[in-house]
Amino acid sequence: MRQWPNDPTVAHLIFVDHQVVPTAATLDAAVEHARRKGARSIRTSALFPAASAAAASAGFEPIDRLTLLQLHLDDRTIEQLGTTDHRIRTLQPWMHGRAAEVDRAAFGPMWGNDAAGLRDVRRATPVHRARMVGSGRRIEGFALSGAAAESGYLQRIAVSPEHRRRGIARDLVVDALAWMHSNGRTRCLVNTGADNGAALALYEHLGFERLADELTIAERRLTG
Repeated sequence: MRQWPNDPTVAHLIFVDHQVVPTAATLDAAVEHARRKGARSIRTSALFPAASAAAASAGFEPIDRLTLLQLHLDDRTIEQLGTTDHRIRTLQPWMHGRAAEVDRAAFGPMWGNDAAGLRDVRRATPVHRARMVGSGRRIEGFALSGAAAESGYLQRIAVSPEHRRRGIARDLVVDALAWMHSNGRTRCLVNTGADNGAALALYEHLGFERLADELTIAERRLTG
């Protein structure tokens, strides 16, 4: 559990292993811990259906829905994606503050990450890759990707509003997919807001297919 990015009144309950369904006792303990810390509400990370049902039984209510997509990675897929047009370079850890500014501009204050949140994303998988498009100290867009076992994960793609529709997001995704494939991953998973039409269109244009499971972010208010 950590503080929700940009809002110290909200606790962020992060489920590290998505294959484990939280028990009622675990959720009650998390709620009490958040209450003792003075939080006014507690929000979850993205939950698969079984975990979402468990959270609902513990008094959590859904506040956002996420679509889960998958792309199988093989030589033909990577060849069909083609090359990238933008210069893509490493996003260094000291750039997290500037990347967080881009993230908040792209997703808004409620859903945007702070620097600590971006660091957590990079630590979420055994290996990761952080890349950016920009010039000098300016970040126009960035991508955080990870991998574990046979799967790669597009964990965060953000492009500043003034640099959208220039192919930056597409190039960052293609760069990440090529990295995953070169490291032996056979599929890539990504989730995005169910109402994020632009992101869904990009992923489906690149060959991603929607999976049946829909993810949920849930919240339980602790005051009022």
